[in-house]
Amino acid sequence: MILRNVILEDFGLYAGKTEIDLVPRTRRGEACPIILVGGKNGAGKTTLLEAVRLALYGRRALGARVAQSDYEAYLRGRINRSATAMAAAVGLEFDYAEAGVVHRYRVRREWAVRGKALVEALLLEKDGAIVTSVPREEWHHFLQELIPPGVSQLFFFDGEKISEIADGEAENEHLAEAVRGLLGIELVGRLRADLGLYLARHLRDDDGASTAKLEAVNRDIATAARRAEEMGDAVAELVAARDSQARQAERVRRQFVAEGGDVALHRARTEAERDEAKRSIARCEHEMRDLANKLLPFALAPKLVGSFRTALAQADGPERHQGSLTLVRSLLVEWRGDKAAKRQAKWDTRHWADLQHFFEEQTRPHSESLNHAAFQEVGDGAATLGRLAELEVDVRPRARALLKELDALTAKVRALDTALARADNAAAGVLLDELRMAEQRVGATEATLNGRQEELKLLRGQMVTLDRERRRLEDEQAGSAKAMERAELAARTAQALGDYERRLLEHKLGQLRTEFVSCFNRLARKADLIADVRIDPETFATTLIDRQRREIPKSALSAGEKQIYAIAMLWALARTSGRPLPMIIDTPLARLDSEHRAKLTGRYFPAASHQVILLSTDTEIDEALMHDLAPSVSHAFRLDYDHEAGRTVVSNGYFAAETAGRIHALQQA
Repeated sequence: MILRNVILEDFGLYAGKTEIDLVPRTRRGEACPIILVGGKNGAGKTTLLEAVRLALYGRRALGARVAQSDYEAYLRGRINRSATAMAAAVGLEFDYAEAGVVHRYRVRREWAVRGKALVEALLLEKDGAIVTSVPREEWHHFLQELIPPGVSQLFFFDGEKISEIADGEAENEHLAEAVRGLLGIELVGRLRADLGLYLARHLRDDDGASTAKLEAVNRDIATAARRAEEMGDAVAELVAARDSQARQAERVRRQFVAEGGDVALHRARTEAERDEAKRSIARCEHEMRDLANKLLPFALAPKLVGSFRTALAQADGPERHQGSLTLVRSLLVEWRGDKAAKRQAKWDTRHWADLQHFFEEQTRPHSESLNHAAFQEVGDGAATLGRLAELEVDVRPRARALLKELDALTAKVRALDTALARADNAAAGVLLDELRMAEQRVGATEATLNGRQEELKLLRGQMVTLDRERRRLEDEQAGSAKAMERAELAARTAQALGDYERRLLEHKLGQLRTEFVSCFNRLARKADLIADVRIDPETFATTLIDRQRREIPKSALSAGEKQIYAIAMLWALARTSGRPLPMIIDTPLARLDSEHRAKLTGRYFPAASHQVILLSTDTEIDEALMHDLAPSVSHAFRLDYDHEAGRTVVSNGYFAAETAGRIHALQQA
């Protein structure tokens, strides 16, 4: 397959008609597979990838389960703001080989806004003529069969897809089916199912009941699949409706609260809260008055209290020792009069006179201290000093806490009074009715959605059961000894196909393992990091093995190595499939260091496919990397966003003038 060109008409950032040539050139007999599209962030690179997907898949390009209303909203949002008419279109022209013959297809998807409605049209041409072999209403299914969406996501991807695989987020319900389709294994399973139908139609006699059962099961499966698809679409519509109604209800609720309706609903509780705050204010004020009647006033004159405390301590100090000295003096007099007391020294009259003189001096009253005004006023100086210490330890901190609490309570009362006043003026009645109606609508839609989801869950379970029953009946028919000669041959063929499917899967997975290890070690900085990989044949979950045969958890890989893991897996799948599909890679180097970038530029991009459309910023493929990539570049385009015109302009060449000259020279050659 070769993508020849993509056309954008008033799509996204592209105003008017923009056509980009994507056919790779040859130079001196050598293929140049890379078409390089450069643009800074917001210039419209990802829009090109969106256009290709949208042209091929329509609503399916947004996901497997997208409501029609969401799809129409997306199409409206992708119409260029400067478009003269509320209309846009995307087109794609490509060559596709069928049975060895190359055919040229042209797809054009256009849409326009007609009042409140949106009208979409699809045009499909093959070799210059409108396709008539397939009914028009089946064109979108034909395109999906031509290039399955699950397969295309492995060839048309961006940095976000690489990150999803690198971080383990690509293990969804569609990935295993896409990989099986990519490797060509689903064709064998489809052939087995067709053989089962053949057997069902040709078995006779004793197998009539089995035939009828199998045909009934196949009808039930088709009916359940159709109902499941319809139910899935209904669930998507209900999810979109529920989300829209929830947003409307939230807007009404915010308006209701802004108008005071929320306070009006809980007025009694608000008034009780205000009364409790007022009682707390009265309690704080009472305690503050009690402190003011005691020591609190002293806290207003800290310097004066400090001076008073110092003077009181100095006046009270000497007097408190006089009683002790008098006691010691009386004990000495008794000891002197005791003739039997033992003494080591010889005491004469002069010694005793000196001691007597010392005690008289120490016990003589200090007239200055006794006459000090502070000492005479307070009485017990020690008790007064203790009370003054209590002022700093208890009274002052408690007063501060009371003031803080009073401020908070006063602000709370003021806020509650304001809320009550707003509630008195609120037009809450009408808003309350509107809010209740909006919430009832959300509840009703939610209930319907839950019911539909349960029905969808039951349908999927029923499909699993029916598929299991079909396989059982097919196995019974495959082993039947009473079938006709052709039926017997078909039964043996079905058995052989089952064995072939198993062996083909083992063979393909073996190839995939070898290709992945080779691709990973070619791209990784640590060339011998991975020696093998185990791939689960049912879920395709991978387990990395090092050269010591130990498992390597993906969490042990660095961020850059996880990116290399994802790119190597995509590359290995493409090489294993053998399907000649082009690659579209959008900003793949954002999370890689310089060495990994150089390896991808030199080893991956030139060999990824026969056509590689590389969308890059100037910081990803810079001047140095462009020098290495240039021999493989067919031609290049540059996207520049014109802020004044509000549109993206496409021009030939890449960013730097020197690089642009080199690319221009390559194009000329």
